[in-house]
Amino acid sequence: MAFKDSKPLIDIVYGRLRDLILSNELHAGQKLVDRDLAEQLNVSRTPIREALGRLTMMGLVENRSQRGYYVRQYTSAEMADLYEFRKILEVNAATLAAENATSEHLRKFGDILIQLEEQAASTPNPAKVVELDLEIHDLIARASGNESLHQASQNMMDRVMCTIWVNWVETAGSGMGGIVSNLEHQGIIEKILERDVEGVAELVGAHIDNARDALTETLSARDEIRRFVLEKAAS
Repeated sequence: MAFKDSKPLIDIVYGRLRDLILSNELHAGQKLVDRDLAEQLNVSRTPIREALGRLTMMGLVENRSQRGYYVRQYTSAEMADLYEFRKILEVNAATLAAENATSEHLRKFGDILIQLEEQAASTPNPAKVVELDLEIHDLIARASGNESLHQASQNMMDRVMCTIWVNWVETAGSGMGGIVSNLEHQGIIEKILERDVEGVAELVGAHIDNARDALTETLSARDEIRRFVLEKAAS
C-alpha cells in the first residue's frame, strides 16, 4: 500500500484504521496487533502505535493493559449512556439546523426526502439504509452552522458505528425497522424545512430514544450470551 498524500503519515494511518473499524473489516472485540497492521498497511509500527493511541482517545479502540489494543465493544449499558449524550448533541444540532440551515442545506434535505421515498418503494437494502442514515445526521449537524457541534456529532457517530456488525445492520436496516427509521427521518427533515424548532427537537429526541432502545436490546442479548459462555468456561 503506497501512500501518496500531502497529509502527515500518522493522519493517513489513523484515517485508514478508522475506516477499517467503521466498515467492520476490523470488527468489534478484535485484537489489534501493531505488527500485523503495519504489514497490512505497508508502514512501520511507529505510526500504527500512534494511530492506535489516537483511536483509543476517540473511543474506537481500548487498551486492555498488558493484553494489548482491541476494537472497542460497548456493552448495552455503555451504549445506553452514549445515546443519552448523543440525544443532547442531536437535539441541539437539529434545533440550530431549523434556525440556521442555508438554501443549499435545504436543497440537500429535499434531495434526501426523494431518496427516502425511493427506499420506501424498493426492496430494503441494509447498507443503503445505514449509509443514508449517516448522511442525514451529518447534514443536520452541518446545517446547524456550529462547526464544534458538527465535529462532536461526527465523533459520536463514529463511536456508535464501531459497535455495529453485519448481522445488526442487516436486522436494523430491513423490514419494519427500516420503514420506521425512514418515516422518523422524513418527519425530522420536514420539520427542519418548515423551520419548526420545537417540533424538530421533539421528533429528534424520540428518534434517538427509539434507536437507543433497538440497539441496546440487541446488545443486551449479546451481553447475556457472553456472560453465559464465560460462566460455563469458568465452571
